[in-house]
Amino acid sequence: MNLFYILMFLSMWTMGVVLLVFNRKANLWISLTLLTGGMASFAFSIHLTIIPFILPRGWLSPAFSSFLYELSVAAMTVYFYLFPFTACMGALWLGAVRSIKTRALISILLFIPAVLIWGHHYRNEPWASFEISHFRMWAGLYFLLSFVLYGIAFKREKEFYTRKNKKRVGVIFTLGTLFAFVTDFVGFRSLTMREWSFELESNGAWKYNVIVVLGLVAVIIFYLVKNGFMGIKLRIEREKMDVSMRALTMGVSILNHSIKNEIQKINYLTEKTTGYIHSGQSDKSLQSMEQIHSVTAHLLDMVGRIKDKADDIVLSETQVGIKEIISAVLQPMQPLLESRSIRVAVTLEEDGELICDTMHLKETLSNLVQNAVDAMDTEGGTLTLRTVRAKRYFIIEVADTGCGIPKDQLAKIFEPFYTTKKNPYNHGLGLSYCMSVMRKHGGKLTIASAESERGTTVMLHFPIQRFVVPSELSIYTPSTPVIRSINRF
Repeated sequence: MNLFYILMFLSMWTMGVVLLVFNRKANLWISLTLLTGGMASFAFSIHLTIIPFILPRGWLSPAFSSFLYELSVAAMTVYFYLFPFTACMGALWLGAVRSIKTRALISILLFIPAVLIWGHHYRNEPWASFEISHFRMWAGLYFLLSFVLYGIAFKREKEFYTRKNKKRVGVIFTLGTLFAFVTDFVGFRSLTMREWSFELESNGAWKYNVIVVLGLVAVIIFYLVKNGFMGIKLRIEREKMDVSMRALTMGVSILNHSIKNEIQKINYLTEKTTGYIHSGQSDKSLQSMEQIHSVTAHLLDMVGRIKDKADDIVLSETQVGIKEIISAVLQPMQPLLESRSIRVAVTLEEDGELICDTMHLKETLSNLVQNAVDAMDTEGGTLTLRTVRAKRYFIIEVADTGCGIPKDQLAKIFEPFYTTKKNPYNHGLGLSYCMSVMRKHGGKLTIASAESERGTTVMLHFPIQRFVVPSELSIYTPSTPVIRSINRF
């Protein structure tokens, strides 16, 4: 069992060094938390494992024995007086405070009590004797502050994947430091280290540290391999190259994809307007021209917002009515829907407002509606938009009665540049872009059903926290007769 203490500090130190080497600037304090947290198991390993191994073999000279003894005492001192401080700093520098200058100032202020407590021990107590009650309260305050700072860092993060990473880090280090505090800073009463023995007054819970620490290290390794941890991913280099190449071209291609959709609407409206003018229907021609203006305004807005790369989508969030979004998506597409004899049904089982990026959500819904229109033949069909409130998500469904998606293609449709449409104007980026937008909102996009020749249902899942129910809901009156609205209150 004593061999596990060696494995314990080696695993913590290895993880600390790996994080430090791969991203020193971002991971400095997290690394120091792991390094200082491993000091206690290092000190106990010397006493319980290393000395019992080398002593019978005659390898322990007086000078070497003295060196190992002083090293173990120094390691225990670092653990008791610096580990709570570094744990607090790891949470602070994870992003709880945005200003670097403010972080530095807080770091200095929090370092002073740690130094003073250690100075008191050095002046008034034996070097190798630790009375835990003298610094238990301060350690508890540092750990408590670290828990609060981890929570603040997680709450302040808006980017979806970084937020998930900070949540993982916060949970892992909060559990680890909490257990360390309970077993070592509360469970210990006093510790006196001698050459080669030690007197420890405790409740014995420290012996279970090895199980918790090795378990948390295993969790960190799991996330390193699966999703990445603190900016590190153990992935095949080829996959990284693929992602980089996609990022270089995704933004321009998405822009081309959006322009293509809008030009189709403008072409149809232009032809329609020309017909109205030749037939002397000036009122209808003015209405068509207003629709053209709406399409071009949307296109200009899209051009102004799309970044150079797809992963540079930046949300500008507002609170907007769900009816307003759906109406804004369907109204510019009305001419296209009429030309294809497509009936539209809008069923609002749950009405209210969404906290979202209005422009990107409109573009996402426009892509899904355009896909639905393309999937239905020239004889027409039915396009259904439905809203549903589930336990964890607010859902917007887009369903069609088109040709569906073959099962062998379902796994590929979200890949950039993959398309089932056999024409040079489709780049296979609509669903990829929609997926990126939903991830930025902390949600997801799923295909609920896509049976061949039986239509497709796509679902946008928004975290339920983004759904706001107004105190009073107005009655929805469709702006065009093709939309049928069903409100269930």
